[in-house]
This record gives sequence, structure tokens and C-alpha cells, in this order.
Amino acid sequence: MSYDMVVQRFEQGDAAPMAGDAFLATFEPRVDRREPQHTYWHISADDGGTADIYAALADNALGSLMISHFSAGAVLDLLVRYIVLADAVVLPPGCPTLLAHEGQRHHLPEQLRADAVVVQAGADVERVLRSC
Repeated sequence: MSYDMVVQRFEQGDAAPMAGDAFLATFEPRVDRREPQHTYWHISADDGGTADIYAALADNALGSLMISHFSAGAVLDLLVRYIVLADAVVLPPGCPTLLAHEGQRHHLPEQLRADAVVVQAGADVERVLRSC
């Protein structure tokens, strides 16, 4: 898919850091190429899908990450696993914010709250992206 999606955590309407452990637990086993100078991680999923991830991991935290050039299927399942572990949300351009659970809605900036949807699997993410 040709979207560039930002993943961010929010607390009381403000951006908040995400745990680096969640990032490493989810994506590091799938990394097949890394360019630290560009904060670039390339992942390959079990179904052959791939994604480019841009994330600066420092002091076991991330401010945000961007996922681009990603395949449908297992890559999006990994993304959903990550947002659950990191208590983060996905901000796809021109689409509703994707929540890991309903409790995140009140932490979003007000302009992102109304249309936000909970996703539980990669298939849910695909459905939202195709509907935008």
C-alpha cells in the first residue's frame, strides 16, 4: 500500500513517548535490513509481506514512527500488535485514527476523536484504508 502512516501515543491530548521494548518485541524479529543513520528498519513478515519503518529508538523510547510501502496481511497484524503493546494509535492520512482500544479516544486531540475506530487485526486496518 502506498500510504505513509504515522504511529503515535497520546496522553491528555498531547504526544507522548512510546516504549522501545514494545517496538523491539514486535518488529526486531522481522527486521531483515537496517540503516541506523536514516532511522530505517525494513521488515519481512511470515506471509512474505514487507514494510519500511522509520523510527528513532533512543533511551528505550520512540517519539513516533512512520510505516510506509507496506503490504497488506501479516505486516498489518504486526502493526496492530505494536499499537496494543505501545498503547499507541495509527494516523493514516485522510482516514480515521486507528485505536488499539476504546480507552485511547479520550487521550486523542479533540479533532481526532469523533471518527476514530478500534482495530483488532490487520484485516480491520485494511478495511478502514480501503474505505477512505
